[in-house]
Amino acid sequence: MSEKDNIVGIPCSGQQHVDLLKNRKTGSFSRANRLLTAKQFSNVFENPYKRHHAYLLILVRKNSVQGNQSNNNSVARLGLAVAKKNIKLAVRRNRFKRIVRESFRQHKVQLAGLDIVVLAKHAANNATSQQLRNVLEQQWQHLAKQFNIPSY
Repeated sequence: MSEKDNIVGIPCSGQQHVDLLKNRKTGSFSRANRLLTAKQFSNVFENPYKRHHAYLLILVRKNSVQGNQSNNNSVARLGLAVAKKNIKLAVRRNRFKRIVRESFRQHKVQLAGLDIVVLAKHAANNATSQQLRNVLEQQWQHLAKQFNIPSY
């Protein structure tokens, strides 16, 4: 069995291998889907649409970043701001960021054309992973509806 026929220790046929790689690629969280610079963050911070919840605050603005050349849809981009003041332990801050990134990655198609910054609130420190996922799911659905983004 060769290295390329084995992903994470699971043997699979050539077609399954291609399918796994496609799913991994389409479900990625690439640099194109991130807010990277201070200027990109400040664009969202000036006059954003806000969504409040006990665990987090979401700031949103429409963006003008284009996706790949064959598709004229804008891409969704995510930025995270998790202060030590609100979530003291690094383990918990990292867990919060990991959950938000994963949820965003799963919903980025339905959020196309938006720049989003998620800020953690103090209550997120004690929230379970499932509670955070449920809150994010509701928030993404509301944002898609609010900005009239057709669902996929």
